[in-house]
Amino acid sequence: MHQTVPVNLGRVRARHIVAGWLISRAGLVLLVALTGYLVGFDVRQRRADPLAWLAGRFSWADSYHYLRIAEKGYLPPGLPCCDQAFFPGYPMAVRALAPLLGGRTTLAALVISHVAAAVAAVLLWRLAVRVTGDRRVGVAAVVVLAVAPYGVFLSSVFTEALFLALALGAWLAGVHRRWWWAGALAGLATTVRMNGVFLAAGLAVMYLLQLRSDGAWRRPRVEALALLAPALAAGGFMGYLFARTGSWTAWSEAQVIGWNRRTAPPWEGLKAGWYAIVAADTPDLLVARLADVATVIAAMVLVGVLVWWRRWPEATYLAASLVVLICSTTVQSSPRYALTWFPAYLVIAQGLVWLRDRRGWWWPAVALVAICLPWMAALAIAQAAHLWVA
Repeated sequence: MHQTVPVNLGRVRARHIVAGWLISRAGLVLLVALTGYLVGFDVRQRRADPLAWLAGRFSWADSYHYLRIAEKGYLPPGLPCCDQAFFPGYPMAVRALAPLLGGRTTLAALVISHVAAAVAAVLLWRLAVRVTGDRRVGVAAVVVLAVAPYGVFLSSVFTEALFLALALGAWLAGVHRRWWWAGALAGLATTVRMNGVFLAAGLAVMYLLQLRSDGAWRRPRVEALALLAPALAAGGFMGYLFARTGSWTAWSEAQVIGWNRRTAPPWEGLKAGWYAIVAADTPDLLVARLADVATVIAAMVLVGVLVWWRRWPEATYLAASLVVLICSTTVQSSPRYALTWFPAYLVIAQGLVWLRDRRGWWWPAVALVAICLPWMAALAIAQAAHLWVA
């Protein structure tokens, strides 16, 4: 018989998870700094302002939109598009913190991302232990998150870390039946990314299943109103854009103008992904576009696994995220979006522990780390060089 929770893992605490996570991020930052120094990325900036130079290694592409919103707000004079494609939660948090850091908005954005990622690691650990009752699954889930190849975005000027922390907080609150907290955190998550609405759909399914288990599914309580918070957050942002632009579709219009992202049948989205691979004319674009399509295919498999296991709330959240992704004219940045699909970490972690217990196989976990770490390192260096990664 295999022991469910080994003694050494039974003493794991939140502080151990935080320490392990921070060590992993320190290693990532050190790798990028040393590589950038040796290769000679932006030598003039490094000599003039080393801190800004290092922060710039983790700021690229969409980062500029978030920083501009934090500094100038939406629709500043002379810029009619397309910052309004990005929700305000993250840049407004950056704007609030920046004065405490001497007005350095990039540094403020990175502090928020790093703190949020550490919080996400702890919440993921707690959720995994709560759902499975096995601390090994919790630790394994955090390790999977730490070695995720595109995890560099959790340490960059992007929204994935903050959204993941809020989404996990909302989900854990729902599991504990603290629905006012779940709704409030899901609403905050929606101010960061539209995906908060998909999170709310999964939480709604969780709530209905809890009512059914209580034998009261026909009598929803007033706490169910908390699940409207994400819709109110999204609607509030759309209303703000309407007041500024006169268009209720200003957000989707910005997606079209800036990235040619329109709603389309799923086969059109997958076809666009294939054509993007064929048209890639540089190695970084080819790798990124192959990863886009591979992520979509992996997500389909994952949704199938969750449905097979009858984990309906997680399947709902992931299926909604996937449908919106493939029902468009571009599947670009899929691996980065996938960082927020926390059910994947739980499924992989449970699979690794199951293989260890039932088959005695420890090598899949070792192989996962051995493959993902160099992959993450390569992507982090490419991102630091301001190549297109995701």
